[in-house]
Amino acid sequence: MPLQRISFQSIPVDDQDRALAFYRDKLGLTVHTDAPYEDDGWRWIFLSFPGHDTRLQFARRGDITVKDKPVLALVSDDVDADCARWADQGVTITMGPDDAPWSPNIRWAMIRDSEDNVIFVESLKQGDRS
Repeated sequence: MPLQRISFQSIPVDDQDRALAFYRDKLGLTVHTDAPYEDDGWRWIFLSFPGHDTRLQFARRGDITVKDKPVLALVSDDVDADCARWADQGVTITMGPDDAPWSPNIRWAMIRDSEDNVIFVESLKQGDRS
């Protein structure tokens, strides 16, 4: 049987509440699970993409090491509009939005989340959508 989908992707965070506010309130994900995990207050937090089965999970930064590389690649309906909205919300846009040199019909950008992780976001150019 072939693989079906990604169950979840772990994102390194220092502050789960701050990360939860960023991904829920700025990127529009929904809380799937928020439950105690360990005695030190760390929680199992999974976020869902509305209408999809793939989830994000917050992991302790020390458990995952990624430096200046995207920890996540997302698809957007309109990366330009999303970047404008995110910039208004104080999200750091580190690159773009710009045309992708690897594909004539893609727009892309890089943003930083509340935990200083890099996130790649892409969308089809407006005229290339069906």
